[in-house]
Amino acid sequence: MKRFFSYLLLVGFSLGLILGSVGVSEAASKKRIAVLYFEDSSRFDSPTGCGCVPGFIGAIFGTKKRWDLEAGFAKMLNRKLIETNVYEPVTTDELLDAMAMMTLSRHSLKKLDQSQRATLAKHLDADVIVIGDIRHFNQERLRTNASRTLREGGRQAPQGTATASYTAPVIVRGSLHRATIKLNMKFYNASGETIAEPRIATTRDHSYAGTRFASLEASVTEEGTNLTLGQTSENQRRNPRPIVKPTELDKVKFATTQVDWDNQSDEDKSKHPYHYDQTLLGMVTNEVLVKAVFALRDNVGPNFITPWEPKSATAEKGKKTPSQRSEGPIKGQIVYVDPDIIYVNIGSDKGIAINQEFTVYTKGKPVRDIDTGEILTYVPKPIGTLAVSEIQTDKVSIFRVVEITEPLKRGDVVTEITFELPDSETDASEEQE
Repeated sequence: MKRFFSYLLLVGFSLGLILGSVGVSEAASKKRIAVLYFEDSSRFDSPTGCGCVPGFIGAIFGTKKRWDLEAGFAKMLNRKLIETNVYEPVTTDELLDAMAMMTLSRHSLKKLDQSQRATLAKHLDADVIVIGDIRHFNQERLRTNASRTLREGGRQAPQGTATASYTAPVIVRGSLHRATIKLNMKFYNASGETIAEPRIATTRDHSYAGTRFASLEASVTEEGTNLTLGQTSENQRRNPRPIVKPTELDKVKFATTQVDWDNQSDEDKSKHPYHYDQTLLGMVTNEVLVKAVFALRDNVGPNFITPWEPKSATAEKGKKTPSQRSEGPIKGQIVYVDPDIIYVNIGSDKGIAINQEFTVYTKGKPVRDIDTGEILTYVPKPIGTLAVSEIQTDKVSIFRVVEITEPLKRGDVVTEITFELPDSETDASEEQE
């Protein structure tokens, strides 16, 4: 019996060592990311209105910042890093402890040289240091509302009696809101050296068109068509429109999620009935920070499928996703350029989607024949990012500018922005299954 219990203890001890080593290996496999700070260069002074009131005007009229973009963006990016289950963000307490050891202030964090960054990375046990600059953060209303009243007076009936008169409002509503966020990021390695300086931008539109007669209202948005009679429709409850109204934005706590809102007290919920993820700006913030994670993956590794990529990225065994097909990413050319409209010869037959983004290339330096000097080709030069605004036919779509550094011209090439694993790694993962 004693020998039996000794055997059980030995087995339990061995299992503990195995499980412990697995836990350690999993923790060790995660890259430690230290998000030091975000700098707010957006001049976004208030979440009300368009949110782009210049600083000196805001000072004159008493406008004050209600949203702390710098702290909020760092918090939200750390949240995205945790969701990957591949990156481990450095906690605020860890960062504050390391700053205390180096006698650094928040202001001095922005003036670190390479040696200081390396020392800080060592204290934090960080593989990558990240800093960000919020260059653009605003919401614009590009269209407004219109309304008129329908009046019907009494008419003389054939028998000489008058019909009743009435007045009913007929309200025609139309609005287009556009939210845009642009970030300049910097990634440093554990030695304090620059790895990459990606520029990231995202724009999203929210349009609303509707007609209201008395208590009957019909509306069309990106979420679908709604028909209501004096109450909120079931479709609206399933697909709520993003918050864009200034009066509602003013009641939002910045950087909050549904979970944050659920954990609030009833008193706080009455003061702040909405959370940030419900706003159009919140949706764009989530998109731009997902791109920041993609940039980390592409520049510092490892390769992995993120939680936000299309389901096709985890296609059935033996099937390749569209981004893994032999023909590569979707490509096309600009066929017409207008200040506000860009036509590209890519249409519905390529399977593109609204708001899908493409890199635009123009002709760079010529490549010449060594002997004759003849121009053989040109080195493609990336000059910005475009996004799909409207898919017109199977052969042509209208694109909009997300960010460009040079004027666009006819013949410039656009290439789909893709994020995929190399075929070798994908095949290996399939074999393991």
